[in-house]
Amino acid sequence: NIFLIFSYIFKSLKKLLKMGRTFLFILLIGALISCNRKAEKNQPESLESKLKKEAIAQAKDYASKQLKTPTTDVDGFGIITIKDDLKRYRIDPSKIFINQINSDESKDALVTITSTYQQDIGMPEHLILLNINGKLELEKVLELDMKIVKLKDRIITGELHTKPRTSPLYNCSHCIEIANYQYK
Repeated sequence: NIFLIFSYIFKSLKKLLKMGRTFLFILLIGALISCNRKAEKNQPESLESKLKKEAIAQAKDYASKQLKTPTTDVDGFGIITIKDDLKRYRIDPSKIFINQINSDESKDALVTITSTYQQDIGMPEHLILLNINGKLELEKVLELDMKIVKLKDRIITGELHTKPRTSPLYNCSHCIEIANYQYK
């Protein structure tokens, strides 16, 4: 009886080893095929990504036109600085909002540009870029001391400071008001 049990266990182990080799072989082939695939460069660029690039180009163009001899730098975080001897504009691509602003169904863009003139911090400029016939066009520039929080359902939500910039309470968390705007 013991002999039959050992022979059964031995045969079962042989089958497992064979199956294990087959499984290992299939796993290895799968890994090689997946590693051999190239990055998905053939996938079309998303509409939001295209609009964001176009919005950055429009904002850079707007800022450059405000300066006499503009030069452009991009830091390690992707923040774009356009400057000359006196003035400096900064565009943070992570704070560009893509969504509907006006009454049509196309997606538009909202870009905030911060500026400094020598050492003085300028008022943020919010560029409203509307999608007209598939291209973003600068529709309006709002010079408003507001931090855009979101753009959703055609509503622009921002944080407004209730104290002047010269006040020590300017950055007080209790001195900020949330405001909603709708473009018309």
